Amino acid sequence: MGNIYNFSSLNSFNSFSTIELFLYSLFLLSIGSFISVVIFRTSSNLHNNTKELNILSPRSFCPECNHQIKILHLLPLIGFFLQLGKCKICKNKIPFFYPITEISFLLIGLLLAFVYGFGIFCFFLLFLFSIFYILFYLDLKYYYLPFSINILLIPSGLLGNTFFNIFVDTNSLIFNLSPLQFSLYGLLAGYISLWSVNFIFKLISKKDGIGGGDFILFGGIGSLLGPFSLSVILFMASLFGCLMFLISRKKHTKQVPLGSCLILGSICYFLIKNFELLHGFLVI
Repeated sequence: MGNIYNFSSLNSFNSFSTIELFLYSLFLLSIGSFISVVIFRTSSNLHNNTKELNILSPRSFCPECNHQIKILHLLPLIGFFLQLGKCKICKNKIPFFYPITEISFLLIGLLLAFVYGFGIFCFFLLFLFSIFYILFYLDLKYYYLPFSINILLIPSGLLGNTFFNIFVDTNSLIFNLSPLQFSLYGLLAGYISLWSVNFIFKLISKKDGIGGGDFILFGGIGSLLGPFSLSVILFMASLFGCLMFLISRKKHTKQVPLGSCLILGSICYFLIKNFELLHGFLVI
């Protein structure tokens, strides 16, 4: 199977029926709603230092008055407008984070289906986008990369590249790397590079400069995009980091969410690698 970078043809919506698009849109909105729940409950457990909330239970409730939300009001996007953006009981405003997340997944999912069709590429990228979205938000706001979600990138890269060559690029052919070696070397290079930087920093300053979650994240990115991508991603992440540092200084904090910067760098790298594909799309 050809990899995603060599994908030469574009799929239009002409082959999709109206009912298929409608059901797929509902699916995307539901995924966005679920991701919102994961982010909210993960951050709540972190902030409140409690283990009471998990992904499946208890049922969704208003965080202000603890009133359980009616099933009708749980419908993605529709529920937000039915409640006029406020809790029906306590009248507190529902954060725009929820509808924005649902709309984001709707638009990204439709774009992926339009470009790659309803296939393994589309759903694999949608899965990765879900992981990146969660990690980006939690690291940006709380400087936290949950291990249980972060670690999913590693098997995703190993399995996706080994069995489907999804991100294996032409550099691997030059160095005669198998898809499994491509992912393994990327995993090791990503993890060890940041670990080494932190090790040297700790020797000098007697404290950690990079969190352990960043090691795993960069290793996971390496397992996905391979060892040849990491220098470019790290350079782009540095640019984003400088920008965030300038912004954070105005907020009187010196912390920079490195994980969020690495994710932005990875997305930029992916878009650059797909520039020819996107260029063809724009020409058409």
